[in-house]
Amino acid sequence: MAPPSKILVMTTVLAGALAGCGRAPSRPVHVPANAVWSGDGRQGVFLKVGAHQGTLWQLDVWDREGRLLASGSFRLRGFGKAQIVPEEVLAWENGALHLKDGTWLVPEPSAAH
Repeated sequence: MAPPSKILVMTTVLAGALAGCGRAPSRPVHVPANAVWSGDGRQGVFLKVGAHQGTLWQLDVWDREGRLLASGSFRLRGFGKAQIVPEEVLAWENGALHLKDGTWLVPEPSAAH
């Protein structure tokens, strides 16, 4: 069996590594300060929530490297919400935001033809 001091050191290192996995990455230069890290791991995004009207929300979404993934109106699919809280975001999947309660924010098609 390993000495108690070695077990303590290894436990501390492991706990620190696990805690670091859930932290937000450093903010890329192109992502504004009012965008919040949302989601988990590699599927997380920086999210800026703007105004809404009914089930339409104005969102800007960046990946962890600062590339703009989407910007514009997103329609809420699922339960009605009074607000979108970045901490509710589970992941960016196939061009839409998956929220923890099972609802989705999907890009609204442009009105221009």
